[in-house]
Amino acid sequence: MKSANQPARLLAALALVLSATALRAEKAAPTLEDRLARLESAIERIEKRLNDTVSADELAPTLKEYNDLTKALGWDGKSPLSAVKPAGKEKSLVLGGFVQGNFESGTTAPDARFAGINNRFLLRRARLFVTGAFAEDVSFKVESDFGANTLSNKAGLAGQLTDAYLSWTKLPEASLRFGQFKTPFGYEQLASDTKIPTIERSLPNDRLTIGRQVGAMVFGDLAAKRLSYSLAAYNGTSTNNNINDNQKFLWVGRVAGVLVDTKSGANKVKLTAGANYFATSDKANTTLATTFNGHRYGSGVDAQFVYGPAEFQGEWLENRLHPLTGLATKANGWSLLGAYTFAPKWQGVVRYESYDSNAATLNTTTNLWTFGINYFLKGDDLKLSLDYLSGQQPAPAPRGDRVIGRVQVMF
Repeated sequence: MKSANQPARLLAALALVLSATALRAEKAAPTLEDRLARLESAIERIEKRLNDTVSADELAPTLKEYNDLTKALGWDGKSPLSAVKPAGKEKSLVLGGFVQGNFESGTTAPDARFAGINNRFLLRRARLFVTGAFAEDVSFKVESDFGANTLSNKAGLAGQLTDAYLSWTKLPEASLRFGQFKTPFGYEQLASDTKIPTIERSLPNDRLTIGRQVGAMVFGDLAAKRLSYSLAAYNGTSTNNNINDNQKFLWVGRVAGVLVDTKSGANKVKLTAGANYFATSDKANTTLATTFNGHRYGSGVDAQFVYGPAEFQGEWLENRLHPLTGLATKANGWSLLGAYTFAPKWQGVVRYESYDSNAATLNTTTNLWTFGINYFLKGDDLKLSLDYLSGQQPAPAPRGDRVIGRVQVMF
């Protein structure tokens, strides 16, 4: 017959095991890894003793203690050999990544990004990342991409660094970041590659934002997180370059705010808006394969509106180039997007965009429609997408169409 005092005896055994482990740890001054290993071993021994000993009701208090301990260890109950173990003294370490595989078909390019590209299978992105955090409010991220990471034809795929930075977040109003990371210019550019509603970002975003750079940034949230800001300085020589082409930095700033955040019946209602700006000086540099010599400025505004299952996004961007010799030029573009979740796992998307590569001359504008559908098998972790692009490049280029399908897996 099973004893009613069995849970109490098991809890006492658990306390004794943990006390003995702590005592031995104190005497021998073991490392953090040693202490975790001993605690995990204690849990495994207790696990074996719990099997088939008492009823579910009698076991409940013991199981609660057991679950609390395993959660404190950050352990899911499996063999400790299956967990990622930190080599340093950080309090958390996460290994993850995602894969995006595309199929593309189309005979005529809807915009310049697809010029000369045939029907193809494309490993668009294949990323692995490690993130971690220390108790001293210091966190880090290192991420590499082993896919194409571009729409252009590319031979010989090889790993390349995307993000590598350290952040200090002691003060939510004034956090610091150093390394290589996205510049705070352009709402769509800042959105995660795995969460944008369309398969590819808009043409204005691809042509007018400045991507990842190496530098330092101060950022924070104000007014109960209804207002955020970022101010950063970078080398200004693009991704994976450790040189500066002159004695000046690329300066980038962004502010964004929540204007409305409420509910209408059961529907969430939220309106947000942002504005950003950059300024830099470039020097023609054969090492970086650049020919522009002068000053560049960029500006942009954006807004987002959510009403229940409907979402709308709008963005306008502009770049102004002032060469040391010759005439100044200006390029700008805008996009409007609407998305509607019409079933728990289904979302429809429509976007219209316009990009003018030189506002001072005629016949330099591309107009593009995108019609898409997303099927969320398991949220963004496992997602299927299908987009149809129809665009008109400057004459005499004919109207172009392209179909893109994607499977996305996050892990």
